[in-house]
Amino acid sequence: MLAGTQPLVAGGTDEEQSMPVPGAVPVLSAETSELDQPEVRVGEKLDPETAFGPAVIESMDQVMERERANPSPTHNRKTRNGAQGSWAVPSTRSSFHAHSGDHYLINKWGDTLMGIEFQREVDFTGAWIAGHAASSLWADGVRFIGYRGSERVGESPWLENLKYDASWLAADFERVDRLEVEARAVYQGGGWYALDDLTFEERPASAFESSRQVVIDFDDLSYNTRVSGSGYAGLVWPVGTGDFDREVFVVHPPVTPPGAEMDDIGADSTAMNSFFGGNGTAPTMTNSFAGPKLGDAGAGWLPPDTCGSVGPDHFVAVVNQNLSVYDKVSGSRLVNTGLANFWGTGSSAGDPRAVWDPHSQRYFIIATDFNTRLWFAMSLTDDATGSWFKTSINLSQGSDSGHWPDYPTLGVDANGVYSASYMVGSGSPMSLFAIDKAPLVDGSPNLGTVTAFRGLPWEGAIQPCVTYGNPGRAYCVSRRSSTTMRLRYVQGPMNNPTLVEVGNPTIPNHSGPPNAPALGSVAPLDALDWRPMNAVYRNGSVWTTHGVNSGGRAACRWYEFDASSATTVQSGTVNDSSMNYMIPSIAVNADDAVVVSFSGSNASTYGSSYFAGRTASDPLGQLSDPVLLKAGNAPYNTVDSSGVNRWGDYSLTSIDPDDDTTLWTIQEHTRSEDVWGTRIAKLEFPIECDDPVNYCLALSNSVGPGASISHIGSASLSANDLQLSVSGLPIGTTGLIYYGPNQIAVLFGDGLRCVGGGVIRLSPIQSDIFGFVNVALDLTSAPFDAGPGAAIVGETKNFQHWYRDPTFGNSGYNLSDGLSVTFCP
Repeated sequence: MLAGTQPLVAGGTDEEQSMPVPGAVPVLSAETSELDQPEVRVGEKLDPETAFGPAVIESMDQVMERERANPSPTHNRKTRNGAQGSWAVPSTRSSFHAHSGDHYLINKWGDTLMGIEFQREVDFTGAWIAGHAASSLWADGVRFIGYRGSERVGESPWLENLKYDASWLAADFERVDRLEVEARAVYQGGGWYALDDLTFEERPASAFESSRQVVIDFDDLSYNTRVSGSGYAGLVWPVGTGDFDREVFVVHPPVTPPGAEMDDIGADSTAMNSFFGGNGTAPTMTNSFAGPKLGDAGAGWLPPDTCGSVGPDHFVAVVNQNLSVYDKVSGSRLVNTGLANFWGTGSSAGDPRAVWDPHSQRYFIIATDFNTRLWFAMSLTDDATGSWFKTSINLSQGSDSGHWPDYPTLGVDANGVYSASYMVGSGSPMSLFAIDKAPLVDGSPNLGTVTAFRGLPWEGAIQPCVTYGNPGRAYCVSRRSSTTMRLRYVQGPMNNPTLVEVGNPTIPNHSGPPNAPALGSVAPLDALDWRPMNAVYRNGSVWTTHGVNSGGRAACRWYEFDASSATTVQSGTVNDSSMNYMIPSIAVNADDAVVVSFSGSNASTYGSSYFAGRTASDPLGQLSDPVLLKAGNAPYNTVDSSGVNRWGDYSLTSIDPDDDTTLWTIQEHTRSEDVWGTRIAKLEFPIECDDPVNYCLALSNSVGPGASISHIGSASLSANDLQLSVSGLPIGTTGLIYYGPNQIAVLFGDGLRCVGGGVIRLSPIQSDIFGFVNVALDLTSAPFDAGPGAAIVGETKNFQHWYRDPTFGNSGYNLSDGLSVTFCP
């Protein structure tokens, strides 16, 4: 089912107004819904000498030659790859309940044999142990083994039936200098647990000293900190030595900064101020074909980071770390290459994004090297199989020096290309980058001015809009709090742009989505968090979508914001009493029809893909009920080092430039056991055509008040079922239907001529014994297929019947009234 809300005004609760906001960004007044003093940031121009990498223009044929000569690997070279587990503080979004404070250690990858070395003899008392990650991954048991030198001097009991809340595991070993923490495996040779408040007594060095109790609670560490190899607390923390059943290749999840407010992830947001719906209009899936899958060139990473966009002839898909180009009609794959070979660098190219730019009629692709650089590419034409301009931009400069870009986003408008990243590093927030598009699309493409807006507060993701039309600014959206979003825009000129705060639209209260159970999965699928997944600007509105919690299940929330006033026009929630829906994306066509596409699963459903839609005339806040795009085929178990079953991290839905109304999406599903696949689908809304309209007057003839023209069928070019009928004619008389662009009313013969301009005559036809004629129009054939008589979407043609009537009046001929037809798709 779906939930929606009526329009909301900007602002926030009194509690939120009093909260300090990072980055000194002014907040909205709850009374005025206005920014008291809108902040305007001046950016920092990147130095081309140090920031811009080498640029190259090369054809896709050259890329494929490189791919054939040096095939892309199909696994991630930056994950475990045979390495053992390590002691680490989990990331914010992977943390559960510490026994005390906020932090604890886990055995990454579920390594079943971890060690701790004291470097002196101590009396080891014990520690608090809990389950970590999904309960199906919790170790079947944990125990301590104490050593003095090489001598094994003690074993604790097994702590079984682990819980979310920690339990004390006593050891009471005397004079040990080393521990082994042994766990029983439950999944692929691993079993996960949490260790907190490690407790021991330091033995006195002489008879004049007393022993001292030490409790290591790990609260002086930050989230996502590796402890193995660090010498933390004066101890040695070796890597693990347990055995694993098989290899797993997983790229890191989106990084969150230490202390980021992620505590609401998985908390039920039952007070969403929403009503249940499902009264929207669903589009029809008119074409679909398989997209990239695990095992394609370069595509050995988990999760896929599903993304792709449609152009005039092709669909361009990018996933970790593959680029594929498809013929959008046949679904044939024309290009299949690793992203490292596409850029020709041999370096990592993850978290990829691709969009079609409706302004320059080109594709743009970005990715990160997870080090310093943003890879950047632009097609030279609308042909994705042709030549591309490629380069890179060093983002790790200025206050971001020493930090690396994670989870980069991508948007475009008439003047620029925009990308934002969390610049990972100690105390570092987010940065937004504005790239002047003019030098890219001239005859000799090159990078022009690139401006960085640094020091923005961390809000999961800043999503620049894919902009349709030209509002004169590039809007961006991020999630400010559980009840507000944040709107900004980049204002040109692009050689000296500024970043302006628009406001903080109020939204229904929410929390982040819980992970999603799936049939056959030992751990639920990762639903990520509440960050916006993509954004679109169209007809004065900014649209976005993200994941939320609804009744303890993952759900997809979407919004329309008025861009100028920063108010919420409408919002809705795609949810269900049993299904989980996550990783959504949104697109809006020229008719303001909306599609939200997403993944879905539950305990009896494999990871699958879905879509829902609405037209502009549907009630506010309403989408259709979800429609199945592609059913999953098998269980999916791709657990990472923290015990998370990786899925996502995003998807994309886009607009076909051929008609600006057809929508396309690329979504993830389980292709086979533990193998992700993607599906590319074409979505079209039901055709809504205006009925033809009569105009002008028919004058009387020899048999009555005059001849009348009417229609059967519709004005739809795709339906091609329009028939014209004329009644009230003299029996057995010859006539013809003619048409033209203009409406007139002048005396002609014994009637009124109602059609003017350059007219087109159809073949003569004779009325039947009832004084009736019927003509079926084939809009795919002459004269309707080309030239001045062509039937074109949005254009109006006016039709009239001329006929002979020799026994009436002075002229011997007459005309019917007129019929105005406006053609639609």
